[in-house]
Amino acid sequence: MIKKLPIAVVNQIAAGEVVERPVSVVKELVENSLDAGATRIRVEVRAGGAEHLAVIDDGDGFLPEDLPLAFASHATSKLADVADLEHIGSLGFRGEALASIGAVARARIQSRRHDADEGWEVRCDGGVETAPQPCGCPAGTRIEVRDLFFNVPARRRFLKVAHAERARIQQLICELALARLDVDFTLVADDKELLRLPRGVSLSERVQQCFGRDLGGGLLPVSRTFDGLAIEGVVGEPDLARRDGRLELTFVNGRLASEKSALHAVRQAYREYLMGGRFPVYVLQVALPPEQVDVNIHPRKAEVRFVESRKVAGCLHETVRAALQARTVPQALETARDGAVRIAPELPRARSGFPSSAPGLFGPGGAAPMRVERVPAPSPSPAVVREPAPGGLPAGPTVARPNPFRRAAGRFLQVMDLYLLLEGDDGLLVVDQHALHERVTYERLRRQHAARDVQVQRLLVPAVVEMTPEEIGWVEAAREQLAAEGLLVERFGPSAVAVHGMPAVLARTDPKQLMRALATGEHDDGRGSVREHIAERFHSMACRGSVMSGDRLTDVEIEALLVEAATLEHPHNCPHGRPTVLTFSTAELERYFRRRC
Repeated sequence: MIKKLPIAVVNQIAAGEVVERPVSVVKELVENSLDAGATRIRVEVRAGGAEHLAVIDDGDGFLPEDLPLAFASHATSKLADVADLEHIGSLGFRGEALASIGAVARARIQSRRHDADEGWEVRCDGGVETAPQPCGCPAGTRIEVRDLFFNVPARRRFLKVAHAERARIQQLICELALARLDVDFTLVADDKELLRLPRGVSLSERVQQCFGRDLGGGLLPVSRTFDGLAIEGVVGEPDLARRDGRLELTFVNGRLASEKSALHAVRQAYREYLMGGRFPVYVLQVALPPEQVDVNIHPRKAEVRFVESRKVAGCLHETVRAALQARTVPQALETARDGAVRIAPELPRARSGFPSSAPGLFGPGGAAPMRVERVPAPSPSPAVVREPAPGGLPAGPTVARPNPFRRAAGRFLQVMDLYLLLEGDDGLLVVDQHALHERVTYERLRRQHAARDVQVQRLLVPAVVEMTPEEIGWVEAAREQLAAEGLLVERFGPSAVAVHGMPAVLARTDPKQLMRALATGEHDDGRGSVREHIAERFHSMACRGSVMSGDRLTDVEIEALLVEAATLEHPHNCPHGRPTVLTFSTAELERYFRRRC
């Protein structure tokens, strides 16, 4: 009843894990070219790659004696023994790519070493190989793949139309090119050059070449070095957010790969800047010792795991959040050649800044009346950002532009019981009172909790929470950390825990919901620390505790709101990402009323 499968069937089954469509072939071949030290890579496709595709490089090339093993399964020059799996430094290592491609297509390799006088050629048609033969070819390697899935018609029927497969290949080339600015990439489809990415450009320039010039003005370079870890790349302004996550690109030691905790960490850094359903734009390169990352967990090497995943996630979160907090405000106006002022297309847009008002918050005594005269605001500590240098590496720090809305006249007006109109330093500010109050409340809760003066609210009746054994194990291991954040938890029977105390700032939060959210997040390794979990609860608390649409405010309440808003580090978005203020510049208003051409 049990029989050993023929080698041809085994190869086709294995090929299905590696070669899913033409873009899979391109990925494997381009990564091999990069491992071979290529500085120029040219990809040619026809009919979306199903009929013909070729990858040509100027890398080291094959040794003639190695060509008989080129299409052999599990044959590679990048590993020697089991110990090598612990520190993989190359993009390819499994020795399955060429074997899988040769099993489901008609493939040909032409290769010549730089120090050789002649090249060599070998073919493989559906798993049947030919003997190597000498041929004439330039230095480097050319691999052609024709009639993909000719012997697997079921797989060929699932391919998309040619233009869809071509678009996937173009997206892949763009992604791989972002990690190797020292390599020249060219994509030719149906004898037409679609993509030309010369080497020696900065990362921001290559991102624009790949994904559009509209990204150029909103990419912030980042570069941070931690203990045993370095992060470099660019992060996009929140205004560049998209409806999908295709431009959330993280490279680990040059390999484009995903890791759940790292992805969540970056999204958390953007959380207060983006609305729900929007995804940030970023390209980040994480460099760490190879033994600290496991790349051998996915047949297509699309996922990785970190030995210290929490450390990597924390460093990514800190790097991205620091760049967003220190970002400069783009110029809103463009000066035309004829001397006229043109309004940039992104206006109206949310920008940070509120009038400086008399000191005083929502505490006892209320707020003092706002002064009509303009009062210069105190100079804050300058935020430091890094500008791109030639070659894509960050240069020295530069000081961010000062906030243009630190000064304003004391006049304001509440309209529709929802919006506040203020006269800014150079224009009109339209404030969403709910969003602004939500931000003020949220920041107050965070400051109170961050002060580490955690007040504990004892529960008269402990809240019993049913949990899985794995979740209970996590609670017992993290009991001291939970107690430091104001959560007093003890085990209660074989399948439950009892909550005896809660942080006072979360007095209205259901302890059962909080504990389940904490345990689930830690078990899935998709969320941050306990402290971050508690901070997340502040979002909903601030929303429920803020003034709403239709709430008519007194002048004293408005003044107090603006006074405290002027002290915020990040006043231009509510915790859910909605803008708190829109700015209409004087030049824009004059243009609308035909006072300026």
